[in-house]
Amino acid sequence: MISMKTSLAFLITIVLAIVAYFISSADFSSGIRMLLPSIFIIITTVSLLAVSTLQNPARAPAKSSSRPAPAVSPASGDITTLYVGNLAYKANEQIVQEHFEKVGSVQSVRLVKDKRTGRRKGFGFIEINSGDVNNFISKLNESEFMERSIIVRPANEKQH
Repeated sequence: MISMKTSLAFLITIVLAIVAYFISSADFSSGIRMLLPSIFIIITTVSLLAVSTLQNPARAPAKSSSRPAPAVSPASGDITTLYVGNLAYKANEQIVQEHFEKVGSVQSVRLVKDKRTGRRKGFGFIEINSGDVNNFISKLNESEFMERSIIVRPANEKQH
């Protein structure tokens, strides 16, 4: 399905092309007619860039987060990701982070949501310091959290 922004950019492109056509057919000096190919190229390029940017939100500037940056960079290899399953659907990132911080330092929490409905799926991933993995698993695996017995284990590597 074509988005409204893409349709709008496409409509603007068509209108500009029609205007350029009427300029070319008008009885102006030959100087304007010599510039028309350049005008068409500029209009097409700008329109394609606009459509491309609207379709690919990854090109848009990232939104800043109010959460402070992790103390340890993931590139340093000192971060491990834990899988957390059987979470209550009403659990949010902040509540899960507060629960896990009772055991140790938590770098980040990502709960998975259904793309279509936006509802949480009951599992997620928590980044912690690598040295704390066994402590988190032994204290939190099969523990009671929001009236559910949660599962905590090392996350599998993401398959590309």
